[in-house]
Amino acid sequence: MSSTEQVQRDRPGRHSVPPSRQGRLTTRVAIGVAAVVVIAAGTVAVLQLTSGGGAESQSSTADEKATVISTDGTVVDGQQLTTALYIKANNVKVVNTTVRHTGTIAIKVFPGVSGTVVQNTEVFCGSKDMTGVGNGGYTATKVKVHGCGTGFQHYAGAPATVTDSTVDDRPYKASYAFTESGKKHPTAGTGLVAGPVKAAKPWPGPDNTGVPAGTTLTPYTGKYVITEPDTVIDGKILTDCVEIKAKNVTIKRSKINCKNKGGMIIRVFDELVTDASLLVEDSEITGDGEGLGVGFGHYTLRRVNMHNLNEGPRVSDGAVIEDSWIHGLVFTDEKDHQDILQTTGGTGMIVRHNTLEAFNATTNDPFNAGFQLGSETAPILSDLLVEDNLFSGGNYTVNLRPDTKTEKVVFRNNVFVQNSRYGAASNEDLPGVTWEATNVFLDGGKPVTHSP
Repeated sequence: MSSTEQVQRDRPGRHSVPPSRQGRLTTRVAIGVAAVVVIAAGTVAVLQLTSGGGAESQSSTADEKATVISTDGTVVDGQQLTTALYIKANNVKVVNTTVRHTGTIAIKVFPGVSGTVVQNTEVFCGSKDMTGVGNGGYTATKVKVHGCGTGFQHYAGAPATVTDSTVDDRPYKASYAFTESGKKHPTAGTGLVAGPVKAAKPWPGPDNTGVPAGTTLTPYTGKYVITEPDTVIDGKILTDCVEIKAKNVTIKRSKINCKNKGGMIIRVFDELVTDASLLVEDSEITGDGEGLGVGFGHYTLRRVNMHNLNEGPRVSDGAVIEDSWIHGLVFTDEKDHQDILQTTGGTGMIVRHNTLEAFNATTNDPFNAGFQLGSETAPILSDLLVEDNLFSGGNYTVNLRPDTKTEKVVFRNNVFVQNSRYGAASNEDLPGVTWEATNVFLDGGKPVTHSP
């Protein structure tokens, strides 16, 4: 089987009131330098109107006005806003409010913020490039979003729960908890001590991957088959698939979109051109719901936002994937086995500090795997380091084929959301695989490993 083909495995069938206002006074938020909201008897929060917010979000808009909530426990009740609403404090509640905005994100919950609740609220976006409620880590109930390209944004690093809500009058819900019953793999970790979940730095997501805010993008007019060594593509919009047939090619601060059913969006022809290599940094890769991200080897992805495609990268000799957010797989049909990452063999690979989401929170679909591993097209799978990643979804989140020939394959310090169909890992005890107790569940820090 060629490495462009999907690994065929047996796959079981798929899964199929506003708060009381008593004792709470509010005033309208005025468009000006500051506004005052009375959040409870005797308690006043000042909402500062700021500009330049676009520099904090994934946007090319350099000047964006926002009303900023920076006081824990603030309640924004009954307001009519014509700026973005930025939430930078814990336990904020937004109720009975309307937000109309023409920037990037209408209601934005910043990284590290917890306890945000948006309820009985309506959001109107000024363009299809906008997000209604994002980036994540919130609960939304009875929220109506209109005219936004993305209604509710969320990710494994900051999951959201959305119920009783609509996007353009169509029902929408999202939860990162997998609800379908299924067999469980014995990964109880008996006798091991649970530890805290530690991340060396914030998980990759919408705020720290993709094209940096403020970047001016222009149409790419060069060749899509790259044969010139040391080619650099910077600040461009690419609208076709890219073939790398040269050494030291760099694509940075760019957007690449290509609809390529069954094929690669970016392919490094390292099997034909012995020194072909690629670096992709601070870029966005999409596939209009089709195609595979990048393959096969001798490439580096760094701070890449890859989404809206059938499968993520193929990982082979010399591939490095780090600080990237790979998510938003698009389901095709039952016979497909869709993975965020897949390797069918090779050597000298690193997968470090990524957010790898096989789980679709709106359809309750875990797809096949966050990382599917085998050695079908190579003599061995060796010298592979997988560390400091946030994994979610999958039938098994990390799935090693039982016939995989492995040597020096190391998994350590990875964190797993408990929303796979069968378990966080399978066959992680194969000879040649080191599976450390530092691989833990996000909820509680319990080690993910076989019971002794």
